[in-house]
Amino acid sequence: LISCFVVGYLTFFVGKTGLVSGIDPNNPMEALLFGALISAVDPVATLSIMGSPELQCDQLLYSLVFGESVLNDAIAIVLFKTFHKYYDPEAPDLGKDQIPMALLAFLSMTVLSILVGVALGLVSSFIYKHSSLSEFPKLETALLFLFCYLCYALAEAIQLSGIMALFFNGIVLSHYNSYNLSQTAHVTSEQIFATLATVTETMVFLYMGMGVFTGKFDNWNIWFSILAMLFCALGRALNIFPLTWVANRCRRSGI
Repeated sequence: LISCFVVGYLTFFVGKTGLVSGIDPNNPMEALLFGALISAVDPVATLSIMGSPELQCDQLLYSLVFGESVLNDAIAIVLFKTFHKYYDPEAPDLGKDQIPMALLAFLSMTVLSILVGVALGLVSSFIYKHSSLSEFPKLETALLFLFCYLCYALAEAIQLSGIMALFFNGIVLSHYNSYNLSQTAHVTSEQIFATLATVTETMVFLYMGMGVFTGKFDNWNIWFSILAMLFCALGRALNIFPLTWVANRCRRSGI
C-alpha cells in the first residue's frame, strides 16, 4: 500500500510538472494504476539467494520476505482492480463522494477474498479429516489440487481476488490439512506443487524476456524508466524501514 501510493503520486507529480510527457497531469488515477502494477516488486532473486543452504540465512527473515512478496502481489491486484473501476479519463479527479466508495470497495474485496479462502480451506480440512480419503492417495492429491482451483475460480467468479483467496486458503490448508494427509499424498502433493511452481515461474520469466525483444515500444522513455526505478526504491525504503522499526518495538528479539 505504501509503495503503491508513493510511486503513484510521485509519478503523477513528474507528469504534472512536465518532467515526463505522456502522463495525465489532471487525473492521478492513471499514475496510481501504474503504482499498483509496479510497486509489488517480486523478490524472486533475493529468495533464491537467501534459500541457498550455503548462506544459512535466518529462516524467519526468509519467511517474512516470502510472505510479504506473495501478499504484495495479491494486494496489488486488488488495488489495480479498484483503481481501474473508478478510473475515468474524462473526469479530472475522483469526486468527494467516490473516494469513500473506492476505499470501501478495496476493503470489502480484500476481506471477502480472505473469507472465501479461509472458508474453503476449513471445508477441505473437515472433509479430509472425517473421511477415508487417506486410503486413496491418488484421490487425495487430485482433490487437494481441485479444492485449490475451486477457491481461485470461485473468488474470480464473484468478482473478488482469486490470488488473495488462494493465498489464505493455502495458509489454512498448511496449518490444518497437512496432518490429515497420508504420507504418500503428503510427499506427492508437495513435489507436484513445487514442480508446477517452478515450471510456471520459468514460463513467466521466459515470456518477460521475450517481450523485451519482440515487443513494439512506441513510447519508450528512458528518463521515465530511471525515475520509476528510483520511485520503487524510495517506496520500498519507506515501506521496509518504518514498518520494521514498528515490528521490532513489539518483538522480544529484533528482526
